[in-house]
Amino acid sequence: MPTKTLQIPTADGQADAFAAFPDHGERHPGVLMYADGFGIRPVLREMARELAGHGYYVLLPNPFYRHGPAPVIELPEHIGEEVRPAVFAQLMPLIEAHTPERVLSDADAYLRFLTTQPEVGAGPVAVTGYCIGGLLAIRTAAAHPGQVAAVAGFHGPVGAGGRDLLSKLTAEVHLATPKAT
Repeated sequence: MPTKTLQIPTADGQADAFAAFPDHGERHPGVLMYADGFGIRPVLREMARELAGHGYYVLLPNPFYRHGPAPVIELPEHIGEEVRPAVFAQLMPLIEAHTPERVLSDADAYLRFLTTQPEVGAGPVAVTGYCIGGLLAIRTAAAHPGQVAAVAGFHGPVGAGGRDLLSKLTAEVHLATPKAT
């Protein structure tokens, strides 16, 4: 399966990104896949490859490109309870700096880039994300009703204004959260 490391021009600089797509020499539906708060890492690249294996061109941008290329912070192999506080202490300033205005500006750039790739077919795209990436996906879909046909969020925060965004969506919506234990 072909993959690419890309640079996406944005209003604030170049966002590094990863893309995966089928090797059929044809055009495929586009999917903008937002990373969770940990950013692009091997497991997300694998998820992008898996989704691409179902016939999609998947674009996975670094949401924290303003702070450097992915990985923006060094992550341990396993983010267990013993290291979680230190990791979140590094991540929270990056997440807090990612304002709704920046999200929408970046979304414009990501969608413009995605839809102009030669491997991406004409027509609307899908947007997906896990955790904070789910909220970014919902914001993107709400701001681009004619361009986003489907949005999926997994284990994502819908509060903090997210419920208002849901009422603005015209895309097909799929949300999943784990059961409380």
